[in-house]
Amino acid sequence: MLFLFAFAQNAQLKGVVAEGPTGIPIRYATVIVEPRTDTTKINGDITGENGLFQISDLPYGDYKLKISYVGYNVYHIEKMELKDPELDLGRIDLKVDQKTLDEITVQSKNSGVRYEVDRKVIEARNFPGANKAIDLMENIPSLELDVDGRLTYRGDGTFLVYINGRPELNGEEKLRQIPANKIQYIEVITNPSSKYNAEGTAGIIQVILKRNRLEGIEVNTSLNLSTLGSSEFIFSVDKKGERGGWYLNGQLDDYVSQIQWQQGNQTVTSDNTQYQTLWDVKSKDRENNTFMELGFNYDLTDNDYLDFKLSADPIRRSSTSNEKGTYSSGVYAGNNLETYDEYGFDSRYHLYYRYLSAVASYEHDFNKDRSNLLSAYISSSTYLQPLEEQKRDELIYSEHTEKYGYQTKEHNELLIDAKVSYENKLSDKSRLEAGLEINLDHIPKVETESGTFDRYNILSVFVNNKENEEIDFKQDVYAGYATFKSSFGKLEYQLGMRGEFTHRQSNYSYYLVGDNEQVTVPATTQFWDWFPTAHFVYNISDENQFTLSYSRRINRPDYWELIPLQRYETPYISFSGNENLMPSYVNAYELGYLKSWDDNFVSGEVFARQTDNLSRNYYRTGEGNSIEWTKENVGESLSIGVDFMFGYQLFKWWNTNLSTSTYFYQLTTTIDDKSDVQEIFRGSIRSNNNFRISKTLSLRYQLVFQSKGINAQMERDGFAYSNLVLRKSFFNRRLTTEVSWSNIFDSMKYQTRTTGDNLYVETDFERKPFASFKVSYVFIKRK
Repeated sequence: MLFLFAFAQNAQLKGVVAEGPTGIPIRYATVIVEPRTDTTKINGDITGENGLFQISDLPYGDYKLKISYVGYNVYHIEKMELKDPELDLGRIDLKVDQKTLDEITVQSKNSGVRYEVDRKVIEARNFPGANKAIDLMENIPSLELDVDGRLTYRGDGTFLVYINGRPELNGEEKLRQIPANKIQYIEVITNPSSKYNAEGTAGIIQVILKRNRLEGIEVNTSLNLSTLGSSEFIFSVDKKGERGGWYLNGQLDDYVSQIQWQQGNQTVTSDNTQYQTLWDVKSKDRENNTFMELGFNYDLTDNDYLDFKLSADPIRRSSTSNEKGTYSSGVYAGNNLETYDEYGFDSRYHLYYRYLSAVASYEHDFNKDRSNLLSAYISSSTYLQPLEEQKRDELIYSEHTEKYGYQTKEHNELLIDAKVSYENKLSDKSRLEAGLEINLDHIPKVETESGTFDRYNILSVFVNNKENEEIDFKQDVYAGYATFKSSFGKLEYQLGMRGEFTHRQSNYSYYLVGDNEQVTVPATTQFWDWFPTAHFVYNISDENQFTLSYSRRINRPDYWELIPLQRYETPYISFSGNENLMPSYVNAYELGYLKSWDDNFVSGEVFARQTDNLSRNYYRTGEGNSIEWTKENVGESLSIGVDFMFGYQLFKWWNTNLSTSTYFYQLTTTIDDKSDVQEIFRGSIRSNNNFRISKTLSLRYQLVFQSKGINAQMERDGFAYSNLVLRKSFFNRRLTTEVSWSNIFDSMKYQTRTTGDNLYVETDFERKPFASFKVSYVFIKRK
């Protein structure tokens, strides 16, 4: 009886924190409950994805309540009596604080990185040196560019990208396009729950964009110039009313992504003959990502919400590259030089396309507190005109010129992603969510040819090669999932299961040169996959938290990796597709700990990742001095390591963030009847220091180090670089200027080495320092 009586004297407090008057849930708001008679006993919670908070085991009595979130007025209840087992405060609306909202766009008071149950949250405003979303990725331990230039995580992982809770069909490309000043924060979800698409072996990067919080109109403009030759103009107009609003975003740019110097040598051995090639070239890569985007959101009723976005490219987007330099090649019989050639090299590459995409989403809240929620969305993308890709290499000899290359055209690609989900609160501690999702990728026609160009740049297919090569590709993925979330004392847990059925068709057809009969190579496959997930959180206190999680994920091949066509790439390298390429699968385990106090934090993760059917570039010798590469399932990999993050406000004027990653990487390859095991300890360090010189002037210094990396046949040296950013604001922070200096110590230099049967390629890369200038202005008119 005494036990039951004591248990009855404890209460539970819960509610939903939302933005008034729209009712949009506020995530990460801080809820503090303090006894009126004893201010040393403080309890609290952080609102979750639906703005929900729940504080248990509160002894009966009188309390004070405080709810806060950056940019909003603090909500107070000076006296609140707990006398029943449960008190539901319902929806609590926070009002926007105009003064605070203006200040947080410039000031960087907190650490900039938060560690949530299954994700890392990076506040974009704390990294003013970032230009694009991809730049913010520098603050994530274990994230790096691999030897093939892809963004990877903990050795092999690839990400799926979400924008405001919706999957982005062109993920990594989108991260290179979104301006950093349009981002509220970025979530890195390394072990996603079953509600998310299982694609991407490293998980999900979710970008949450800023939104206008006050009624009225807000206009943002910025101009960015760099010594590389880049120019970029970005604008946005955001209008918000009582029940909804609209926005217009646009970008006009000519962006130089990099200028790079390469020196290299390639050696191919065949019998007693050795072919050696040397080159010295400078490359310049440019992008044009001009686009227009129009969207609106509207509260149909107090329980129904509608969002719509239409994005189009008014002019065609482009990605171009120009390489200029010299090549020399020699043929040796034993130690005797038999033939030798030298020539100038002028390579021009372009990729042109225009996209049209639309996204619509709808939510119905049955109970107004988002405890019983129906959600649906659909997105669709297609080309406004065919995608065109061409590479043309000009070999300039003393007496003549030769031109080689390829050209490709994609017609009418259609991408559709649709999802419907239902979330139900079963009890005070338990929730169930279930949903269905479909992803369609249809490319009815892809044409590609490789050969020589004449003086008018008309392509003629290589002799004894294929012509009029065409691809008809379809990949449909149908998925269903369910997740169950509950708690027991201080332990919270979430279990989930996702099933995906994949149907893929990749038909390939061609004509042999001089033959009028078409050859068709059909290929169809279908398979089921199951993806379990588990997340556990143990809350020692409000400042101390342990997490444990597991997930299984998949990385499916792209269509061009599967088709058995052969394509020219350089005078000495060609690519072939692999129709036998299989998906890669990863099993990921993580154990994490977070300690936070005031504006500071320290966190650590122990992780293990096992990848099966690992897909990597693989090189083999071709005819004469040529090399052929393809995608192969080279074997499996294992990464075991520790991530560490630290954020501390050293002084009022100095905030520092440090992230490190150290892990053991083992790559086991079995290919071409050969087995090999490569092992290496890899590590990275990222340090960001922000110095507040005055209220309107700040300086940021960034240091990045990446250790040596390996692949199936390739290894890359480690390297380090530093960036410096000076930021000054004027006119009550409406006008902001930034001057940045990238790679300030000219240390962005490294070498890659590729080794295979009878081949060796060594290339030295170097990127020079550059400066950029950015100016932005904000116009705001409120009611």
